[in-house]
Amino acid sequence: MLVKISVRNLIEFVMRSGDIDNSFRDNARMIEGIRAHQRIQKSYGKNYTKEYKLKHRINIAQTEFLVEGRADGLIKENDSYIIDEIKSTKRDLDEIDGSNQMHWAQAKCYAYFFACDNDLSTIDITLTYVSLENYKTKIFRKTFNKDELEIFYIDLLNRYIEFSKILSKNIDQRNSTSKSIDFPYDSYRKGQRKMAVAIYTAILDEKNIFIDAPTGIGKTISSIFPSIKSFSEDLADKIFYLTAKNTTSKEAIKAIKLLEEKGLRLKAVQITSKEKVCLNDEVKCNPIDCPFAKGHFDRVNDALKDILTNESIMDYDIITSYAEKHRVCPLEFEFDISTFSDFIICDYNYIFDPNVYLRRFFDELVNRYIFLIDEAHNLLDRTRDMYSFSFSNTDFIELKNSLDVKRDKKIIKIVDDIIEYFENNYIKFGKRLHYYTTKQVLDLDEKLILLSKKMENFLIKEKDDKNYDFVLEIYFRINSYLRISDQFMEGFYNVISIDEDNEEKTFAIKCVDPSYVLKKKYDLARTSVFFSATLSPMKFFMIMLGAKSSLKLRLDMPFSSDKLMIIQKSISTRYKDRFANISRISDLIYEFVQSKKGNYFIFFPSFDYLEKIAGDYMLRHNEKILIQDRSMNQIERSRFLKKFTDDSSEIAFVVLGGVFAEGVDLIGNKLIGSMIISVGMPGLSFDRNLIKEYFDRKNMAGFDYSYTYPGINKVFQAAGRVIRSENDRGIIYLVDDRYTWTKYQSLFPKHWKYIKYLDENENPETIIDEFWSKDEKKEN
Repeated sequence: MLVKISVRNLIEFVMRSGDIDNSFRDNARMIEGIRAHQRIQKSYGKNYTKEYKLKHRINIAQTEFLVEGRADGLIKENDSYIIDEIKSTKRDLDEIDGSNQMHWAQAKCYAYFFACDNDLSTIDITLTYVSLENYKTKIFRKTFNKDELEIFYIDLLNRYIEFSKILSKNIDQRNSTSKSIDFPYDSYRKGQRKMAVAIYTAILDEKNIFIDAPTGIGKTISSIFPSIKSFSEDLADKIFYLTAKNTTSKEAIKAIKLLEEKGLRLKAVQITSKEKVCLNDEVKCNPIDCPFAKGHFDRVNDALKDILTNESIMDYDIITSYAEKHRVCPLEFEFDISTFSDFIICDYNYIFDPNVYLRRFFDELVNRYIFLIDEAHNLLDRTRDMYSFSFSNTDFIELKNSLDVKRDKKIIKIVDDIIEYFENNYIKFGKRLHYYTTKQVLDLDEKLILLSKKMENFLIKEKDDKNYDFVLEIYFRINSYLRISDQFMEGFYNVISIDEDNEEKTFAIKCVDPSYVLKKKYDLARTSVFFSATLSPMKFFMIMLGAKSSLKLRLDMPFSSDKLMIIQKSISTRYKDRFANISRISDLIYEFVQSKKGNYFIFFPSFDYLEKIAGDYMLRHNEKILIQDRSMNQIERSRFLKKFTDDSSEIAFVVLGGVFAEGVDLIGNKLIGSMIISVGMPGLSFDRNLIKEYFDRKNMAGFDYSYTYPGINKVFQAAGRVIRSENDRGIIYLVDDRYTWTKYQSLFPKHWKYIKYLDENENPETIIDEFWSKDEKKEN
């Protein structure tokens, strides 16, 4: 059996020990460390080959290993070669003696691989330390013979062998059972087999695919089943099931458990966020504040052996129970479990976010993964958020006020320079509310890098300072900003703004078109599958998500189309007309909910409009309604939804694009109708207008990309609450004259087949009665 592992992962796994200490020092070096590496690599001449790829196959104890990676550099010196390993450091170079065995270990593996490939009896290694303060270097050089390198390398593999046997056994079982397992239900629903075949074909052909599949198809199992099948054909090493919310994670777990019941054997893990999975009283990942962090690496391999031997599907409950048993950090524990897992369920950010992506899988191009991207319509705005960041002058004024004038004068000097920078730029660009450019402005980055370095001395020495946590928070934010700035490319803006009310000045990076950063991420996978019940307009999402050449599939609703009726009423809900039509829309709502006793959602374009009409409705119609609050927590949302039963008659006023417009399953009579007021268009804003301008500049209908398409997608999400199962019947009532426009009708879902357009004064009572009477006749 072949076991593949990177040199870096092998070294870190076998040689690790001690505590977790995710202090500022680990995070600070990331951007600077990369730049330092690049600077040193560029400083060498033509005899230096950077990022030199190496791999080695070997059979030990009936297990074949393929170990691969990249040496920082390969130096040709006369007729000999040197493997160069670069380490960036904050320490004084005079304090470094070159005795850190972890630092030599990777280079020794690469040196052995190169010696084997080139039949060398000896080879030199240079360990190059580069100071992040001044980029000076200190170089240690050693000569190794091939035999001693082999002994070192074989010892590493022998220490890993126990885990490799667990992994090997698991892969054998996974491959054999994934080949023999059948679809877990007696038959496919309408469209389900078509979806599964399309995904398997995309995997075979190494293509990406977009699938717009209405509720009821069974998207979760239809995406997972063909992907699992690819294991038996050696098409993938891991499947990542990517979600935007916890509810879809649970559906993926259920699907894997169902396949396990049918005979599938694999390792699956659900990765939960740090804040949710942490077992400590406070989320502080260091040995002083957290007992699970102290000695974590001394205990974690035993914990891994235990859980991998005894469990197959590892969710939050299982992971935290083993973490408590072995006193290890559950977050780092679940990351380690993922290394040995075939199926990984996690949030989008563990793939796409530059600050938290899983480096163990994605720092090198592997192309042996499958990405299943659930509710893919959410990825657009989520990615924009991941790659956008801002600082205000207030942040730095507060930082300055938290420092000691005498003790921290060097930091304060830089902070003053940054505050002045905000003011000068505001003046330089004409005191406009917003100045923006597609050219990257690096001045602030340079100042922030310098500030970050100076703040580290404070964070090392002043741990008892009353403002320590605030300074640390700003420090982390600076480094997050720098990581995002490091990704600046086409689709990004730098924006300088001022708040008219308080004159607060802001410097921001805004990602308006994430397609370019996303394209790079898809290269990490063999196939990316984008699926959703509301992946419309599909062309819009294919372009915006950076996969416009993908395959596409649009499926019809699996249930009879006569179960859904759509009514449209032409009342203007444009902002200029909204408040003039309050009473008219209030009466329309009353007529609708009185037509049949039951549960209804009434969707509004904003909280302001909701509250205006709710006031009018309760005053003139004396009806009890449920109203979505602007700041409902999870418990309040659950209580809200529990009021909807098969026997209740609740009328809920809720907001388009809000928490009740997506991911809500009110099956049967728990919801029989939804009225959607407006075409969902977002309110006018600077950010939206920036998107509009960007696409106008590309001759791509900027208004539609910024306002029309995001708005209509919110409508489709809200409409999708009505029919959730094959036994559901319901009505969608669209209120806005723009629904009669060809532009909008061309975007309607495939299953919106029967739409009744009402005349100006036409009462819908008759057609609503006819719709429900058909249902009653069938029951009789």
